[in-house]
Amino acid sequence: MAIAKAGGLSVDELAERLSRVCTFMGAGELEETARAAGAAELVAAVLAALRGDEPMARSVLERRLDTLDDRMAAAGFGNVTRGTRGMPTLPGNSPGHPVAHRWNCPAAHPCELLAGAESHPEAPVCAMTGRPFVYGPSRL
Repeated sequence: MAIAKAGGLSVDELAERLSRVCTFMGAGELEETARAAGAAELVAAVLAALRGDEPMARSVLERRLDTLDDRMAAAGFGNVTRGTRGMPTLPGNSPGHPVAHRWNCPAAHPCELLAGAESHPEAPVCAMTGRPFVYGPSRL
């Protein structure tokens, strides 16, 4: 069940959008296409917020993600943070348990990507922050 914030996206919806950004960063696709779409400053601002370099309110982050999607779509690249496109998850991310210990996103506004210790004995590195994931309890 998603936890809703008044006037904004639920925690789960924001985490899902950030997971898409992380996936594109990890694939090495986002920065170059954002530059071509005239959205490089938006990507830089989002990454700075996620790294904790520049604190950003959730509502501002949501608006920046909306603007990023608008610019990318206008340039012919489609949505980056929302849409119907499938998103791969890290190995070990499986449903069925409400809480389990996993590697969790280290960003100031975490995405929903998780990695299991059984498939990742060492912490994977976040494509957006450059920091290792943090091991601990996760809601699945």
